[in-house]
Amino acid sequence: MSIGFHNERILVSRLKTNKKGTTFLFGAALSQKNGGLGIPNVSGVLQFIEEFAEENGVLDLYSEDSNEFSDKDKYQKSFNLIAGLCGQNSVNEIVRRVVESNMDEQGKQQIPQAVKDFVTGIKQENLLVNNIITTNFDTLLEEEFTNQGIPFNSFSVVADTQFHDEINENINIIHLHGSWDRGDSMHTTTQLQSSRERIESSLQNLIGDQTVVIMGYSGWEDSFTRSLAATVINSKSEYDLLWCFYEQNDAVIEKNEKELFNKLVDGISRGRIQFFKGIDCNSVFSQLSQVSELKKKKTS
Repeated sequence: MSIGFHNERILVSRLKTNKKGTTFLFGAALSQKNGGLGIPNVSGVLQFIEEFAEENGVLDLYSEDSNEFSDKDKYQKSFNLIAGLCGQNSVNEIVRRVVESNMDEQGKQQIPQAVKDFVTGIKQENLLVNNIITTNFDTLLEEEFTNQGIPFNSFSVVADTQFHDEINENINIIHLHGSWDRGDSMHTTTQLQSSRERIESSLQNLIGDQTVVIMGYSGWEDSFTRSLAATVINSKSEYDLLWCFYEQNDAVIEKNEKELFNKLVDGISRGRIQFFKGIDCNSVFSQLSQVSELKKKKTS
């Protein structure tokens, strides 16, 4: 199956001109440390796990088993291993330490530029956003919405429950794998692959009739990918899916994402899914945060 890819210019134009509202799905790239601000990347989180294992006298056991993990599975399997060695509370403690490593002397989270620009783009009305679904456990989005005076609803979803997207006119921020400051969060393979029928049903309803932008997300097996697979086979769903890849090379993407494309084949054949390559959220949201020339004239 040959896949066509659009570039950043097309994506920015599409986001600016979408008038019916957008649901964004964000993975780690949006919050990831950039310029010294943000959440540590996978390697950084793994270092926190190792330090915790050493503090609790299980580093030898942890290292012996974790050395066998592949790079692709290391994040999930390392959390699974430390949970086996020290319990679920150890996972919560490590996550807390990861988030707090990004706090300044006043205890406020330091916001990376991509998050600031994304929220600014909403405030400048360059982006019309209905919902934000995120697999991230940090609350950088909530903090920046507060900083810029934009009201929002925030949900931490770990238990299998339904959620509603029309509570009020505020943007919904949905932490699909839980949030660091509201109890447990999901990181292990067992947790992420567990059946969550109510959540998956809610997600299908949410994404089934609107524009959904997927950015900075690996597409691993979890509630969202299962919901997406179920949605694309529904021939009556009038979704528009924009899937963004950081990779620039077409052949590399097609090779690495073959399994994903197979899951989405029904939506691809209907023309309901567009793919974008070379997408860096830092660049995209920097452009979308700018005040347009028309607005400059109106305010001058």
